[in-house]
Amino acid sequence: MMIDLHLHSTVSDGSDTPSQLIHQAMNLKLKAIAITDHDTIAGVEEFLSIGELKEIIAIPGIEISIRHEPKRELIDIHIIGLNIDHTSTKLINTINDQIEGRLEQKKAICKRLREEFGYDISFEEVKAVAGSLVVGRPHIVEIMKKNNPKKVQGKSKNELFKMISVGGTAYVDREVELNLEESIELIKSVGGIPILAHPGIYNVSDHKKFIEMCIKAGIKGIEVEYTYAKNRPYFGTDKSKWAQNYFPDYFRKIAKEYNLIKSGGSDYHGKKKNIIMGEANVPNKYLKSFI
Repeated sequence: MMIDLHLHSTVSDGSDTPSQLIHQAMNLKLKAIAITDHDTIAGVEEFLSIGELKEIIAIPGIEISIRHEPKRELIDIHIIGLNIDHTSTKLINTINDQIEGRLEQKKAICKRLREEFGYDISFEEVKAVAGSLVVGRPHIVEIMKKNNPKKVQGKSKNELFKMISVGGTAYVDREVELNLEESIELIKSVGGIPILAHPGIYNVSDHKKFIEMCIKAGIKGIEVEYTYAKNRPYFGTDKSKWAQNYFPDYFRKIAKEYNLIKSGGSDYHGKKKNIIMGEANVPNKYLKSFI
């Protein structure tokens, strides 16, 4: 039996409802799973209530997108909080502010794409595709492709992502966003364990020094097992096999050296990304840190 501590539902940018995550995990005979939607806890209640009825350990979580700080190489960094108290007023209020900031940012990106780059795109269409509170870059890219076939011809999905990501020509900063320390502190304050998500995907000059900085900021764990071969920036490149073989072993050693809690997950988004729940092969023994 395996576990999977990084899953997304329809509440953020997955295609399975929180209940479907539970049923899918049961079918795959997983021992434990965690819901980690982007910047929202709106699916946690449903996830836990269905999980309680089944013979599976359901762990409440969140994946927080933190403030970009290029000087500290904090670009597109995500912190996962596991075993959080999702009923905490502090958490609910902070997340609501984050969601509002996220929506305003995506609205501004759509405006730039339309007015400065001539894309046929509106925030309303993007929000309709998202179908939930949390609007993400995948939804913007979806409309960029759908409405502008000629304009995006010859451009990969990754190139379109880069255009609306930090340093991209159409990127807009969020006004409301937690920094590294604040996100870690928030997770701890609601009883959760802060985990550095998918450390191998970040474009940093030295992974070890980067993790040392995160440890100083209060991080307690890192994702060791992860589906590197099926996620950006390695998916579809000649480095995909290398990344999948190299990073889990590398971060396992780092976790041991710095006495970090080991976590891992598939980053499953349902029918998207061709990822199967549980395929990161996260061992059961990690569970003792979270229950």
